[in-house]
Amino acid sequence: MTSNRQQLIGLLEQNAIDESKINDALIISKVQPSKHHWVHFFNQLLAWLGGLAITFSVLFFIAFNWHEMGKFAKFALVEILIVFAVVAYYQLNKLAQKTSKSLDDSNPHPLKSIIPTVSESVVKVPLFMAAVFFGVLLALFGQTYQTGADPWQLFFNWALLILPWVVIGRLGALWMLWVVLINVSILQYYLNFGGRLGWFINQELNALWVILLFNIVALACWEGFSRHYHWLKARWAPRLLAVVSGACITWLMVGSIWSFTHDSYLHSAFKELGFLPITIWPLWLLAMYVCYRHYQKDLFMLAGTLLSANIVIINYVSAYWLETLEEIGLLLISNMMIAMAAGSAIWLRKINKEWQS
Repeated sequence: MTSNRQQLIGLLEQNAIDESKINDALIISKVQPSKHHWVHFFNQLLAWLGGLAITFSVLFFIAFNWHEMGKFAKFALVEILIVFAVVAYYQLNKLAQKTSKSLDDSNPHPLKSIIPTVSESVVKVPLFMAAVFFGVLLALFGQTYQTGADPWQLFFNWALLILPWVVIGRLGALWMLWVVLINVSILQYYLNFGGRLGWFINQELNALWVILLFNIVALACWEGFSRHYHWLKARWAPRLLAVVSGACITWLMVGSIWSFTHDSYLHSAFKELGFLPITIWPLWLLAMYVCYRHYQKDLFMLAGTLLSANIVIINYVSAYWLETLEEIGLLLISNMMIAMAAGSAIWLRKINKEWQS
């Protein structure tokens, strides 16, 4: 389907739009944002930057004044901020519903032009802050009373306790915070207890495989539910999940390639992998291609898939050709990298034109 930009360019080439109306046409076709859109953008940007600034300032304040502040002062500061953040979320939510109802009223309202509107994303900034402050409270409790809990338990309990807020919030950033906490807890668990609940002796391998499976499932769930829930439409979150899963499977594949050729760290760490990544990686490539080429068209995902393929091919060639061909091998590999990068760019550009036609 032709994009608004291409349609507008076609109309301009046919002189179908008067020169004095070009700016209006750009705004109506959403090629150029209007003043309202700019105000909305800066409203969200400043709200999120302010919320993050307050959150990190609390972290730095407690860390800098750790010895000067008493235990109860530290706990009181964080707990009061959590309560204030939840109350702020409640009040902003009421204000947003009230203004939305006033603006949607069919009867003329004399104050419609001056009623402040609060976007849904801005409303949930305090809830995101409260979720972060809750983690600070758990870390503060463990550090103060030396509970002896392992690091993975802190992140897992943090994710478990804020789950009701995450579900209620219906915010992509909150869900991604929850996913990050689960990923960190998995990583911390397997780095400390690699032999438990794992398929391999090597603890890094267990962590990589579990993180890979978790992020693939999270990506599939996100893409599936995004078809039914509007607040999951933002593309940055599934792309981040795809980057993490792609990095894991690519690293496993590279480790598997080098483990068969050299007596190095990769050989010792990945030697028990065998041919498992060689069977999983092509399936991942095929799934990414089919899903994001035909169902959910996303050029970023296809570019990441191509990058993974290029990295694996270059490592395979380097592992088996470099020592045999020596200097000529370096020349061939460098030329191959240039050709693969150019071919990938041409293919992606062709697909982009195909989607826009």
